[in-house]
Parts: sequence; C-alpha cells; structure tokens
Amino acid sequence: MKIITIITQVHNTDNIIIRDVPVSSTIIELSDNYLAIIDTGMADNLELLIELGQWGYCPADFDLVINTHLHCDHVGGNRLFEKARIFISQREYEYEKDFGQALRESNDPVNILSSLGRKVDATTSMLAGDLKKLAKAYPVSSLAGRSEQIEFFEELPLLPNGISLVPTPGHSIASHAVLIEGNCVRALVTGDALYHRDLWKEASVLGINYNEEMFKKTARKISKFRGIIIPGHDRAFDNLNRQYLENDSFLV
Repeated sequence: MKIITIITQVHNTDNIIIRDVPVSSTIIELSDNYLAIIDTGMADNLELLIELGQWGYCPADFDLVINTHLHCDHVGGNRLFEKARIFISQREYEYEKDFGQALRESNDPVNILSSLGRKVDATTSMLAGDLKKLAKAYPVSSLAGRSEQIEFFEELPLLPNGISLVPTPGHSIASHAVLIEGNCVRALVTGDALYHRDLWKEASVLGINYNEEMFKKTARKISKFRGIIIPGHDRAFDNLNRQYLENDSFLV
C-alpha cells in the first residue's frame, strides 16, 4: 500500500479553533486500485481539492472515506466524495448532533461545556463562543455525507485488508484511530487523539476535549506505538526516532 499525507489550512477566518491550524488527511492507495481517504479537512476549504489535484486525484476517484471523528475540521470535505462509502461512528454522530444543537440554542456556551463535564476556566469564553459559531455554520448532519453513503463503525462494515480501527476516546466521545499494516511498516492515523507530535506531553486547551483524563490516557497509549504516526494536525513522523518523515508519501 502507498500512503500519502496532505495538510490543509484555513486562513481567512477569525475563528481561533480553525485559523491557520494545519489539518492532516491521509490517502491510502491499495494494490487493487482501491482508494481511501482518512479525514477530509475543514468545510469550505478549497485547499483539499488543490492538494488532491497535485497528487493526480479528484474526489470521484475515491471508494472510501473514514472519519476518525466528526468535528468539522476533519469531516468538512466529505460531501465532495459523492461516490465513496463513508465510515463513521454512530455514537459520535448522535452525540455531535445533540451537542451542536445545545450550543446553537444556548446563550451561555461556556455553561454547556461545563454541564457536560468539560473542564473550563476564565479563558474558555472565546473557545466556547467559537465552538458555537462552528456549530451554527456547520451542523454535523450537513457535513457527514448522504445517508445512503454512511456506514457506522458499530455495524462492523468490511474494511480493506490491512486496515483496522482502534478506539481512541477522549478528544471526542467515540473517536477512532486507523491502523494501517503492511508487510514491514505499520502506520497509525490518530485524528485528534494525538494533535501533533509533541502535544501529548502538554496541557491541551480547556474545554476542547470531551473528557480530559480520557484524552490524556489515550494519548499516552498512542505515544508508545511502534511505527509511523500521522497526527490530526501535524505531519507524519516515525515514533521510533521521533523524526518527521522526509517525504509526504511512503509504502507500507
């Protein structure tokens, strides 16, 4: 299998959650001309189409989309992939619909975060306000895909050989990493279970994670993975030597 990692960013926004934040998408070329992509970047971001085009692809080429979780900066390009099956968590889908509705209807989004057990402090107000703006602009039901495309992890859909799902709860309620196993190389696409190479050692932004302790536990587990890690907001790196890969594509 050939793995290609691409990074996209949104610049023309004042939303602190997504402004100038690199988001990774991972393309998997399987030996039988089957194409998959893991996470599709932020909604309304044309950089994804540009990056795909530079590698010689367009969305119509893809057979499968897998979303590690359903935040709008990872599921935003799903509807471009009109011919693909789309694999997501039903538990996460239902949670994010309810969470988004609660944010949209509330005059106090900080209280919404607190009522759900998220850690908040005096710095959380701007984050909560920006989460509400994203919930208004990008309801998860409008991004995930058409109902006839969607298949839920919980129903155990058939994945291509060498690809499996690993539960990684904490950043979101039911996020999953994607494990890719080749003949001699293993790669783990983590989504936001590991934001970037070094973040598992640091405190994350209060209120951003579904469950802070669960997030830290999952991140510590991922930090011990022996192979290539592709974080949700960073380039791929070899976790054996902690060095970034020289190329954006590699074979497994």
